[in-house]
Amino acid sequence: MLARKFTPTMRENPKSITHQSNLTARACKLLFIAVVMLPLNNLWVVDTGITGHGTNFTRVSLFMNVVFVTFVLSLINLLLKRFKAKLALATGDMVLIYSMLCVSSAIAGHDIIQRMFPLIGYAFHFATPENDWQALFHRYVPDWLVVAEKSVLVGYYKDREPIYANTLYIPEYLQTWIGPCLAWSTVIFAVLACMLCINVIVRKQWSERERLAYPLAHIPLQIIDSGSKIFSNRLLWVGFSVAVIFNLINGLHFLFPSVPGIFYGGFDLGRYFTTKPWNALGELPIRFHPFAIGLAFFMPLDLAFSCWFFYWFWRIEQVAGVALYSSGMLGGLAGYGDSIAGFPYVWAQSIGTCGAILLMTLWVLRFTGKDVLFGIFQRPRITGPSGLTGNGSENAASQIAENRAEMRQYRRAIIGIIASLSYLVGFCYIAGMSVWVATAFFVILFAISTVVTRIRAEAGYPMHDFVFRPDEIMVAGLGTRAIGARNLTLFSYLHFLVYAQRSNPQPQQLEAFRLSDRMNLGMDKMLIAGLLIAAVAGSIAACWAYLHTAYRYPVLTFHPSDPVYTRLKNWLIYPKEIDVNSLVFMGVGFGVGMWFMIMRRLFLWWPFHPAGYVIGGTWSLNLLWFSIFVSWAVKLIVLRFGGRRLHQQVGIFFIGLVLGEFVAASSWGIVGTIMGERTYGFI
Repeated sequence: MLARKFTPTMRENPKSITHQSNLTARACKLLFIAVVMLPLNNLWVVDTGITGHGTNFTRVSLFMNVVFVTFVLSLINLLLKRFKAKLALATGDMVLIYSMLCVSSAIAGHDIIQRMFPLIGYAFHFATPENDWQALFHRYVPDWLVVAEKSVLVGYYKDREPIYANTLYIPEYLQTWIGPCLAWSTVIFAVLACMLCINVIVRKQWSERERLAYPLAHIPLQIIDSGSKIFSNRLLWVGFSVAVIFNLINGLHFLFPSVPGIFYGGFDLGRYFTTKPWNALGELPIRFHPFAIGLAFFMPLDLAFSCWFFYWFWRIEQVAGVALYSSGMLGGLAGYGDSIAGFPYVWAQSIGTCGAILLMTLWVLRFTGKDVLFGIFQRPRITGPSGLTGNGSENAASQIAENRAEMRQYRRAIIGIIASLSYLVGFCYIAGMSVWVATAFFVILFAISTVVTRIRAEAGYPMHDFVFRPDEIMVAGLGTRAIGARNLTLFSYLHFLVYAQRSNPQPQQLEAFRLSDRMNLGMDKMLIAGLLIAAVAGSIAACWAYLHTAYRYPVLTFHPSDPVYTRLKNWLIYPKEIDVNSLVFMGVGFGVGMWFMIMRRLFLWWPFHPAGYVIGGTWSLNLLWFSIFVSWAVKLIVLRFGGRRLHQQVGIFFIGLVLGEFVAASSWGIVGTIMGERTYGFI
């Protein structure tokens, strides 16, 4: 009896053993990526970003270093599949590596860690009687968020002292930095966790119901999923060779100026417009970027057109503004006197248009909102006829299981948003910020980030540098007195989260979901776990990588900070009132954005997209407008005379352009890192 009773529990279940071994294998993969790949990747990103040893990889939308690593792994994988199939990486493994490297690179990138560390000690190390920073705002800064010891900062800011320790690895240095690093790492993790939860909610609506294009996900999808098929296409290698040769020659020209370059530095049309009002056109560079031509080819045609069209529209509007203002007509008509000189308020109009995009996004998400509320408060419904048998009952059971899993995801996402937002507000409250200010700041931050993610998922713009900062929006709408000196000071220390959106992690997370969906991997839990681990390990690794590099090399560890504290000083000494003009033009931008979206819904021929209206006023379009124009013209001709089939065939060449430039840029970065010397950076 005893033997019969215990025999079933003692038998080994093959399925259980297989499942356990799979979990162990997955855990080992995650551990290897987090402990080995992410630190090395972040060190490389930081080194090229702040030393000039190569191109700053995260200034463009599709991170060059991650595409390079994925490309190399895919080539190695092809060899392994042919000769050692057991060692080859599965498609799910490639997606996981790509996604975790993207999130980690975003943290270590141009607009997060590389903006954060210059802020931490700058206001204390460079305080002087002339700038009066100590009296103005030092008392508002918590000690546990910054490093104020000059004995520690002397090796960090090498320009101030002739003698310093050229390494981070001194007990005093490590003990001083570890507190602020851990504190700010928790903020970064909470921000990324909230972004991930927002993506879980919008994912189904954007991907399955609206079927957004996700143009930037097309290239990693082709590299990972197509494998040998795309690599055997000659057009890929033709485009690859063109971009590599272009960057090789220009890289040699950078190192050896006697070597002639190819379109090196571009050509400025603006130098021909020197008299009023035409000098308001400003700089009009014509620059040739193979990667931008390649990426823009996969943008929807109307979006590519809107980008370069509104680039010129804003500049013509500036010319018109100068002409009218010089004649006295604009100021008199507006009734604001000289204050209207900021016309056409590109920044304010763009924010208003982003508000329109956000409103329309929320309106479309109302159906998903019902699902979210239903999943929180009720059990999933069984859709379809009752009393099904056979295959019908199996389908019903499968649908119930799928609905329950989806509702659980929504429930966890809502809990995650509430928890992460509560932590961020609580963190800022302990640091000295008012609860209402902190809440407004982060709500605006996540709203802007969601709009940026939406624009990227729809447009695939090669470089999204949207300088729409919650602190400046709040100052424009409330004035500095209503916000208060302590809150304004802490705004400056949160500046690294809002400087620009070039290395925003939220679009990277959503595109990871997109890759998983398109490849039918069904690995949501694994992918979400990987993204969360990348947020934790990536934050810690990025802090180490930055400090290691900053103490080792005489890098630019302070240049972004002086304008931040100069702005803070001006806010405190010269309080700003509510900026009526900016608010008015935000309303104008909102109206324009709503009009564009309504026209797009009513008329298929309508050529303008509100995202193009926003992108047209950004700084990065100075660098990319000509490349986007060239790509748009080529795509228009291909579609007009060859149709979709020719577009797909020719698209392989443009993928080659992107891969070639990214591989060349990464290779120059490797050379620069190994040699410890500046190398060619094309953007």
